[in-house]
Amino acid sequence: MLRLRAGITSLLFSLLFAGGLLRLADLQINRSAELAAFRENRLTQVEQKAPRRGRILDAAGTILAEDRPTQDVWLIPAFAERVNRRRAIVSNLFPVGTEQILLLSRLRGEESRFEKNLALTGMIEANPLVSELSARLKIDKPAVAEKILTAAISGNPASNEDLLQPRPVFEDIDFALALEIRAALANPFGNSLWRPISIRTGRRRHYPAGELAGHLTGTTGKLTGEEYEELRGHWDGEEAVPGRGFIRKQDRIFFSIFDRDGVPSDEELILRLKKIKRSGGLIKTQSYLANEMVGRGGLEQYYNQSLRGRHKLQGLRLVREPGSGRRRFLPSGGAEAAINGLDIRLSLRLDVQRRATSILERHIGEIAKRPELAASNWRRSGIAIMMNPQNGRVYALVSLPSYDPNTFSRDFNLLRDEPDNPLLDRAIAGIYPPGSVMKPLVALAALSEEAIMPGQRFLCDKVLMLGGARFTCLGRHGEQDVESALMHSCNIFFYHTGEALGGRLLYEWYARVGLGRRTGVDLANEARGILPRNAYTRRGWATGNTYHLAIGQGMAVTPMQVAVFYSALANAAGGIMRVVHPHLLIPPITPAESGAEEDLANEALDLDQPVSEMLVDGEALASVRQGMWQAVQGNLETGESGSGRQASFPLPGGEFLLELGGKTGTAEWSRNVGGSVVKQISHVWFAAFAPFDRPEIVVIVMLPEAGGGGGGTCAPIVKDLIRMWFNLPELPDAMNAGSEALG
Repeated sequence: MLRLRAGITSLLFSLLFAGGLLRLADLQINRSAELAAFRENRLTQVEQKAPRRGRILDAAGTILAEDRPTQDVWLIPAFAERVNRRRAIVSNLFPVGTEQILLLSRLRGEESRFEKNLALTGMIEANPLVSELSARLKIDKPAVAEKILTAAISGNPASNEDLLQPRPVFEDIDFALALEIRAALANPFGNSLWRPISIRTGRRRHYPAGELAGHLTGTTGKLTGEEYEELRGHWDGEEAVPGRGFIRKQDRIFFSIFDRDGVPSDEELILRLKKIKRSGGLIKTQSYLANEMVGRGGLEQYYNQSLRGRHKLQGLRLVREPGSGRRRFLPSGGAEAAINGLDIRLSLRLDVQRRATSILERHIGEIAKRPELAASNWRRSGIAIMMNPQNGRVYALVSLPSYDPNTFSRDFNLLRDEPDNPLLDRAIAGIYPPGSVMKPLVALAALSEEAIMPGQRFLCDKVLMLGGARFTCLGRHGEQDVESALMHSCNIFFYHTGEALGGRLLYEWYARVGLGRRTGVDLANEARGILPRNAYTRRGWATGNTYHLAIGQGMAVTPMQVAVFYSALANAAGGIMRVVHPHLLIPPITPAESGAEEDLANEALDLDQPVSEMLVDGEALASVRQGMWQAVQGNLETGESGSGRQASFPLPGGEFLLELGGKTGTAEWSRNVGGSVVKQISHVWFAAFAPFDRPEIVVIVMLPEAGGGGGGTCAPIVKDLIRMWFNLPELPDAMNAGSEALG
């Protein structure tokens, strides 16, 4: 019996020993690679290697936006340690524990506010890191505690492991302090106070031109929570809702976690999302994307996907030094460098932008001295656009007042509440009634549609009665044809012309040149404008509405839309008017070295192509352009002056240093004040192209609520801008001295 028991026991031990050997063999031979990878992952920390954001350069290569290195404070909310042979997550932020951080991540509303206040109170009173950072950064303790706690609870509320991932807290701290903290963290016997944080070299966007190009460049800011959810997905209770993986703004890719060249096909994207949803996971965007800096406004936003570059993750492997037993992270190898963003080159010429801004500011300063503007506390603002009418390249785009993108984050609240609204790019996002600058298009439409005949005249007796309503003109001009009506900016002529053309055709011609829709200029936040569609549908439309629409009232446009229309008038040849695509991007000087660079260069070339082409009657176009010539230079046969005479360059003997075509605009508008409609000071315009016979520049100037007529207020500004562009000398101009024109 004893032998039997011994035999059974020996057999059992033999089987156990054989099983152990087989398991050991399986682990050593069959699963060695898998276990090695598992160990590597357990001992590897992921560190972000940020790419350089692409630069923005003007036509001469002058830098308008670039990255500069910074020293940033990143927080590690918790650390891992082994307790009783299991891994434990312990908070770094005593007295705020890991459980409290996770709870705050999940809470919302009033409950979250109460719990957060308790945590902040504890940190302010008992956390030495808060006290030290407050003293060293010269920031109040509550503000420091708020920043630290906000960073700590900004991760995934369902994941303890997420608390081990660093997240940014303070940007661009003093270099000496950053060096001190780095030294303390590298020293095992150093100050343990800094243990919860790390110092990383980051990047900060710098804009050397400041306010001069603030609206053009835009600025940068972090991805919002809503944008991050759209990219990665979110948790709906216990269920994971996958995200799209990309964001669109203005019908173009703003940000994508896929290839920089675009997003997957619809079929591929559907398959990816189905697979992710079946697995209950979220799209992997790599956690640092929650802190990604992206473009906000201007070129930074429009070309964000090209400028941002591509992140890579550098693996750091935990090792123990022989003898001392100290632990540190070393590169694990095989990591790729981050892919820097692409530089973009602009048609903008910074020297022209600077001089155009100076000219506009000088004139605005003089205009503000007018008694009626001083009494009304006029908000000084103005727009100037200088553009190539042949291909739509923008050389200068001035919107005053502007802002400095370098201090945008710090000054945002002040800028937002400023009555002058410096954050508004009036050139592309401000909408205003255009007034008489629309009259050349009305004349061209009426002649082309044979609503009126060449040489046809209408009598201007200053007042036109329609029923019981009075429709007035600036003067009593007598018999007027197209040329003289444009020269004098005669409203009565265009009331009759608009009526002959009809509201429907008037609407169609306005729409053909891009009014009422975005021009597609490569800047963020462009406005559409307002073009009354009931002119087309005729619902509630009367002849009086057509009268208003024919002189540019009852509608609203952006100054950029006017620049596009005048470019079409300037580039017209052979009976074809080309509606250009206004843009700033131009191809780089050096050949493309990658597919992404080649795509960007091709996009720039595509922008040079017209959006559409319009067939127009050649004689009608010649008549309209002659009227625009006379609006500036006057009628040499009769000696009559045009409404835009202050933009002319006369020489003795009836010659001109430079000839241009142009048109004034004075747009009336009203405001509802206490239930009563009160007439306001007019918006004023002047639009021109030069030289007249071979146009190479279109100039648009618009001053909101400045009054004085487009000819008296804006024409002198356009003259100075054209003189600057062509480097013309200043000559005595007795013809224009002391004169003021309305239009």
